[in-house]
Amino acid sequence: MHTLLFLSTRVLHVVLAGAWLGAAMLQALFLLPSVQELGLGGAPVLATLVRRGVVKYMASIGGLTVLTGVALFYRFSGHFDPEMSASRAGMAFSVGGLLGLIALILGGSMVGGSAKKLVTLGDRLARLPEGAERAALLVTMDGLRAKMLTFARVVVGLLVIAMAAMALGHYI
Repeated sequence: MHTLLFLSTRVLHVVLAGAWLGAAMLQALFLLPSVQELGLGGAPVLATLVRRGVVKYMASIGGLTVLTGVALFYRFSGHFDPEMSASRAGMAFSVGGLLGLIALILGGSMVGGSAKKLVTLGDRLARLPEGAERAALLVTMDGLRAKMLTFARVVVGLLVIAMAAMALGHYI
C-alpha cells in the first residue's frame, strides 16, 4: 500500500508541475504581454481571468506541487536524514524544491497580487474623471502591468530550472 501511495503522489506531483509550468508559460509568453500591449483595452481580459479564478488556480496547482514535493522528499531522504539530503540527488531535489517554493511565493505575491490590484484599480479608474488623479492612476497601472509580466517571466525561469533539477536528481 505504501508503494501505491508513493507512486500516486509522484504521478500527481509530476502532472501538477507540468500544469503549473504550462500555465505559467502561457501567462508569461502570451496572456500578460497581450494585456500589457492593449493597455486599458486589456483590463477587461485581466479582470475576466481574475474573476474566473486564474490566481486561485495558479496558487492551488503551485501549492499542491510544493506539498507533494515535500512528501516525496521526505520519503526519498529517509525522513529528512541530513546524510541523504547532502547527497548529490538530495541537493538536486533540494535546489529544485527551493526554486519551486520561491516561484510559488513570487507568483502569488508579485504576479497574482499585481493582477488583483490591477483589477481593483481598473474599477476605480472607470469612475474617475479626466485629471491628475486619473493620470497618476494610469501610471501606477502601467507599472503594475510591467511588474506582473517581469515576475511572471522570473517564475517561468525558476520553474524550468526546478524541473530540470528534479528530472536529473536521480541520475547525478
